[in-house]
Amino acid sequence: MSSSVLNDLSGVSQALVELIQQTAGGVVAVKAAPYRVVSGVVLKDNLIAVADHTLRREDKVPVQASTGDEIAATILGRDPSVDLAILKTDGVAASPLAAADPAALKPGMLAAVVGLTVDVGVSTSLGILGAVGGSRRTWRGGTLDHFLRLDVNLYPSQSGAAVVSAEGQLIGMATGGLLRHSAVAVPVATLQRVAGELVTEGRIRHGYLGVGLQPVAIPQSLASKLVKPTESAIILLSVEPDSPAERAGLQVGDILVGLAGKTVSDVEDLQSALRGDIVGRTVPASLIRGGEPLEIQITVAERGKREK
Repeated sequence: MSSSVLNDLSGVSQALVELIQQTAGGVVAVKAAPYRVVSGVVLKDNLIAVADHTLRREDKVPVQASTGDEIAATILGRDPSVDLAILKTDGVAASPLAAADPAALKPGMLAAVVGLTVDVGVSTSLGILGAVGGSRRTWRGGTLDHFLRLDVNLYPSQSGAAVVSAEGQLIGMATGGLLRHSAVAVPVATLQRVAGELVTEGRIRHGYLGVGLQPVAIPQSLASKLVKPTESAIILLSVEPDSPAERAGLQVGDILVGLAGKTVSDVEDLQSALRGDIVGRTVPASLIRGGEPLEIQITVAERGKREK
């Protein structure tokens, strides 16, 4: 092998070493169970993201930074639908990583998984972004703001590890708990959204309308009348008494095609639209009633919360 090739490889190798050293301060080791240590991503000085499926504690969670300092964290909240739990600490000796621009992420880009173990320190794997896409529903009923499939070997200790770009920017949190055959990165936008709601509300809220639903095909004659034409929607089979839907005037037989400006093509679309800050807001519901488009304002309640 020529000296120029060796020099190039040596340069790449050294660049990777520096990349890992540069980003290791943004991850921690998390003692998620009595005999299991995984990784976590530092979102702020006092907030850490971990893979929910690895967390087997309900009380204090020991966390160790790359400096060796150990502190106890508490569980701020969980969102199993995106395999995410947020830990809160009094401050950890770590440095949150700058977020990568989602628009700049492309299939084939290098992606390094950077985790931390208690015994050997930094643990890393190198791969690529195998697929990059828009918002995606998970099999657990949650929504990832972006779909980022990883073509990388993910070690057990790297569940919850940081996925970083070649520039050392945070792409997301690695987990093997959302796809059967490959790992994904829970994107930064999802990490921040869930953490923000847990800090503000203390829980993950889900909206409630009080209706029974079934998917239905929309004939072209009706679709052409809509502002946002769609081939499918959901028809109301029942409306619960004194529910947000009944108070807004929704009726059995109405076809719901949109909520709060989002197209509702199936039940999963509606579940996605009913997450987060829509709870408590009055938003437009776009319907088809008697073959004609109709818009009704509806105030979304919170699922599982008793109304006064």
